[in-house]
Amino acid sequence: MMSKEHGMISLSIVSILLIASLLFTLASSKQVYYQIKRAQNTILERQAFWSAEGGLECAFTELKQKNIKPTELTFSHACSDLAPSSLLSINSLPATGDHTEYKLISHYNNNASKEEVRKTIGYGGGGVLSTIQTSASVQLTGSNHFVPNKTEKKNADNEYECSSIISGGTVDYIKTSTGNDEHFLTADSSVSLHAGSGFGTPSFKCQSSHMSNLFDPTNVPELYPSSLVPYKGKDIVENESVDVFKAVFGKDISEHASIREEIKNDTVGIVIGDITSDKTDGGWIKNCHTKVATAYNNGKRRIWIDGNCALSGAILGTMIDPTDKEAVQLITFDGLLYVQGPAYFNGLLYQYVSSGINVENGWKTLLSEGLDIGVYPLFTEEFIVSLGYTNMPFLVEGAFVLDGGIGIDAQNRDIKVNGAFVPSYNKGKVTKHSTQLKWEKGTWHDF
Repeated sequence: MMSKEHGMISLSIVSILLIASLLFTLASSKQVYYQIKRAQNTILERQAFWSAEGGLECAFTELKQKNIKPTELTFSHACSDLAPSSLLSINSLPATGDHTEYKLISHYNNNASKEEVRKTIGYGGGGVLSTIQTSASVQLTGSNHFVPNKTEKKNADNEYECSSIISGGTVDYIKTSTGNDEHFLTADSSVSLHAGSGFGTPSFKCQSSHMSNLFDPTNVPELYPSSLVPYKGKDIVENESVDVFKAVFGKDISEHASIREEIKNDTVGIVIGDITSDKTDGGWIKNCHTKVATAYNNGKRRIWIDGNCALSGAILGTMIDPTDKEAVQLITFDGLLYVQGPAYFNGLLYQYVSSGINVENGWKTLLSEGLDIGVYPLFTEEFIVSLGYTNMPFLVEGAFVLDGGIGIDAQNRDIKVNGAFVPSYNKGKVTKHSTQLKWEKGTWHDF
């Protein structure tokens, strides 16, 4: 009897232990199953996150390669190599307009796996915003037909708030003593007389408030009615705060050495005038025009010039290129620039002039050192004082057709355009070598 009781007790204990073991095993299995499902969800979440973050990298690469902003029509808003467009989309805030900073948003949605990643990108530079943008005052003489920057602002009739000149001083038209068809004219689709840069009539219409026609009232152009009076529209902006170097390169002028070094190391870049023996006693680069022409013919498209430079002749091509493929970024740093009818120019013409430059002496040495410089100006020494060249570090004389833009940092100075000057604003050529897209600080790219 005792042995049966002991057997029952042993069997009960074993049963209890087996049940406890089974319950423990079931509980452990449930926990393991939960952990497996949790791990699977975590993997899906991380896959969604990395897909979304990869979308940002992909979008950044597209924007940089195309040299565009996320609000432009040519931006795809997708990365088909990474995920189907139905799963991955990339947008921005602001969603419209031209800005220097955007929040790039990548959204991935694959059934239960959803993830959105936002990072900030910035455009530190880009170029001038009008046909001429300068901190100096502007004197216009001769026949100047400007095709302006149409900008992105327009009214209900698709007429734009055009921009021809942005100046840190005033903009004045001054006649010559002999000309009989001299004026400045804002050219749009309503103006065809030698408007544009070889492409014919512009395709856009400016608002009438943003068009100008400047001439001397005592010398009305031949084709105008004698009753017409000159008028200055809003396409000309005066007394504006202007920093072209910052606008173009995204850096302060004190950091110019880094830009110079960047251009020097660029496969399409070159620095001219860095050798002392290449300059005259007056600081002019000997045969600067031929050095520039040689650089251009050798495939250089970013040309940095240290010192005074005189340009003449068809040194940068013999036509206006309909594409921006061969656009030039020509920089004259801390020197005078004399442009004598170089025929055609595709790209951005930039000049920086410090306050310490003796402009009057510079023009006098251009006349006296002409043999070494290789360019003989159209003005004589008496004009330097009588026409105010003593404060004009930039001077254009003769026929000149430009497609791109001009930017000049020469505060408290004057610049002068004297001749048949027909420039057109071209954003693609202006920003060809300047738009610098970067991740802003605070993103995962902190450098």
